[in-house]
Amino acid sequence: MAKALGNSVVVESPKVEHKDTQFTIGIRKRIPSKTIASAVPKFLKQTEKYLSMKGIQISGAPFFRFHSINMGIEYDLEVGFLCKSVLESEGEFVSNTFPDGNYVTLKYAGKNRGYQGNKALIEWARSNQHEMDRWDTDLGDTFACRYEVYLTNIEAEPDHKKWVKEVAIKLK
Repeated sequence: MAKALGNSVVVESPKVEHKDTQFTIGIRKRIPSKTIASAVPKFLKQTEKYLSMKGIQISGAPFFRFHSINMGIEYDLEVGFLCKSVLESEGEFVSNTFPDGNYVTLKYAGKNRGYQGNKALIEWARSNQHEMDRWDTDLGDTFACRYEVYLTNIEAEPDHKKWVKEVAIKLK
């Protein structure tokens, strides 16, 4: 039986899993937290246009990654696409990786901006004594790797309620 998560539903319960290094390309910026709903699609479209101009076919899912979170104030946010290999950084487009390691993960579907999925995953990790690879900085809660990736082809499925997303946070 699926567990309700606000306006969403848990598709796969929280768990610990090993992930290999994953290459990414996207835009990384510090943005006011209240602008995330408009920033994510904007940065995805800009990255998609950049890759198209370079003749590079998108080979992976869209993602957004929180490098730092100062809740209610500002995010150090990276938005882009997973890649099969390393791409060169150019201008505002940065090549990066999700590092190899163990992650706590949760998959959910539904229309929300990830807050409930992230909250449920963090609560589960803490209650099961999984130490997330995070630390406090002047920018707020900073992470070795914390991201959401869209597992549904969002171009082919216009209904937000059917989008499946994975939330993942790297462990120490």
